[in-house]
Amino acid sequence: MKIGILGAGAMGSLVGAHLMKGGAEVYFVDPYVQHMQAVEQEGLHMELEEQEEETVKITMATSDASKAGACDLVILLVKGMNTRSSIEANRELFGEDTVVISLQNGLGNVEILKEFFSAGQIGYGVLKASATLRAPGRIAGRVKFPYSPKGVWFSPLEKDTPYRHLFVEMEKILERGGFPAALSEQTEAIMWDKLFINVLYNAPCALVQLAGEDFMRHEEGRKLLKELAREVCEVATAKGVPMDAEEYWKKERENMAQVPLDEHHFTSTVLDVYKQRKTEVEFLNGAVCREGKKYGIPTPYNEAVYYLLRVREDTYDLMFEG
Repeated sequence: MKIGILGAGAMGSLVGAHLMKGGAEVYFVDPYVQHMQAVEQEGLHMELEEQEEETVKITMATSDASKAGACDLVILLVKGMNTRSSIEANRELFGEDTVVISLQNGLGNVEILKEFFSAGQIGYGVLKASATLRAPGRIAGRVKFPYSPKGVWFSPLEKDTPYRHLFVEMEKILERGGFPAALSEQTEAIMWDKLFINVLYNAPCALVQLAGEDFMRHEEGRKLLKELAREVCEVATAKGVPMDAEEYWKKERENMAQVPLDEHHFTSTVLDVYKQRKTEVEFLNGAVCREGKKYGIPTPYNEAVYYLLRVREDTYDLMFEG
């Protein structure tokens, strides 16, 4: 199978390398020229937890989609705010029957994909893995977290899609390549589990430039996180994905309590704001607000966080510098 990775940064490289190991023909496409050149020339070097270091040769790594050509399947891992522009700028990756699977953060990317592809060609999923780009051509990370039996969960948008065989084959290739994968009807519920975490820590922590553990340890910070948690659980439940707010909050408090005081994990949104870049808040807290309106669920805390971060990212050039 010919598979394109559109957005071959840290996570895209991690997934793509394991697809390559599983027997697929893999094409990395990403605007980070130095990373693409390093992978093309030397392969992708991986330092993964509980695995030996290795270098994986990729079929092609390029910033020019026309060199890759149309694929059987494209995995989308660009940030949500770049979904539409990335598809438009890399149309050569998509043939008449290309299947596109979004493994992006948050909600709303599938709706954008519907502008370009039939519902039967669209898939969505969630990654329970991590990766960091150490240098061009080098990543570190893990293919799954200890608490999750799989590193990726995914599903076609339509159960009876005529392209289901491609989804089945992707699961087999990933498993064969050492990346635990599940083609599962539970995917939407797993996505809301991850959104719960993203909503709590990405935007709030970015606003104050703190690690999630430190935000949770602050009394007033904890009060805000609890309200955000309640709102996302109420919206998910209204959509048909039952989430008990008290249970989720209790579990998250317990998880955070186990983190050593000297560990500080900063979300990607914290880094985006630090580097004065656009964030994915539209697809996180913004998505909770939009879904809440559909079902008549008030989301004042998520709205406040969303509005504040939008102001911050739209006014980087006006910030006080002392």
